[in-house]
Amino acid sequence: MTDKKWADSKIKNLLESMPDIQDSRSKSDILTRLKQDERLTAPSRKNRNKWMPALIAIAALLFLSLLIPSMLRGNEGAMKEVVSEESSAGKMKMKMGTSVDDTGMENSAAMNEAEQAPANFPVARSMVTHSAVYPQDIEGSTVFHLGLAGSAAESVPVIFVIPTSQIAEDFGVAEPTSFELYNMYASRIDEEALGFAEYHPYKGKLSVEGETLIHTLPKGHGYDVASGALAVYSNSLQDTFFGFKQIRFENEDGRTHEFDQAGEPSKPMELKSGNNAYNYYLFEQEQGMELLSSNFSKSYDSLDEALQDMKMKPNDVYSPLIPNDIYFEIVEDKGLTTVKFERHLDLDGMEPKKAMQMIEGMLLTGASFGTQLQFENIVQEQWNGFDFTQPLPIPIGPNPMPFILK
Repeated sequence: MTDKKWADSKIKNLLESMPDIQDSRSKSDILTRLKQDERLTAPSRKNRNKWMPALIAIAALLFLSLLIPSMLRGNEGAMKEVVSEESSAGKMKMKMGTSVDDTGMENSAAMNEAEQAPANFPVARSMVTHSAVYPQDIEGSTVFHLGLAGSAAESVPVIFVIPTSQIAEDFGVAEPTSFELYNMYASRIDEEALGFAEYHPYKGKLSVEGETLIHTLPKGHGYDVASGALAVYSNSLQDTFFGFKQIRFENEDGRTHEFDQAGEPSKPMELKSGNNAYNYYLFEQEQGMELLSSNFSKSYDSLDEALQDMKMKPNDVYSPLIPNDIYFEIVEDKGLTTVKFERHLDLDGMEPKKAMQMIEGMLLTGASFGTQLQFENIVQEQWNGFDFTQPLPIPIGPNPMPFILK
């Protein structure tokens, strides 16, 4: 447009001067021409597209029906591969037998055990881990006691439950003694895998004369380099050999051995087969493993004193198993020893692991005196396999361990 202003009359004159547009074709000619136009006779795109979403959906369903089973089979194969790898890794170094946890930890086995066993035996081990072995745990098995070297210069008593099949393979039909078990397995126990220092087998030679063990010690054995080392040695012997009356110490020439720390020829040491009059405390290895152990094998004159002392911390190595605000008395009546708590003791109000360690520590202390215990004034009548309405079984030993061989 220019800057000139167009008058309405000029615009009107311009439009009137334009020629008229005329179409001389007939209607039939126009219709014929339209029918011949390919653009109008071609299939409609819109009609063709209306089936595409349905076809895409059907294709997607077919694809998923083929893909999902393949994925499931892949996952199943991966799981089998993981299990196989874990199984192979576990078998590379260690040969697993059975332990207390192995013989009752699985849920189905624990449920069957709970239904069939007497109520006062500790069953259903999947609830809270036990720190002791009981008569029910060793049915069809053999017990192997062993004193291992702890991280604080002391002997820690542990127990292995060996399956009958292993015993039959190694000993035949004969029931082995603790001496024979030691000779067979001590050098094969993987102490490091269990969290302990390598200590066994003992240096020198072990032999038997009737009910007496003889340890023939070589020069430079090292068991008497310090008082602590001598204590570990003597206490581990006590924790290991059951069923013998004493052990004698000799030189290789047959003379009585003299330990440097003693300064005089040694005397035979009485073997008490677990009746040591100990009490039990909580001991924690350097790597954090918690165990029940005596206070450096300290013995007591009475069960009452031993149990009451379990509320006090004896040193920096051991911790008490009984809280100091729990009061009880020991009542003996007609051969039955009862631990009677002053107030109702609610075990569910305690940390389950701590409550279990307290109960089992007291049972182990009773066992060390050859005494079966009954508890009175506990809120729960049934708790983690224990039936507190009757005397509880005497434990066979503390700290069950997996039977790991090199």
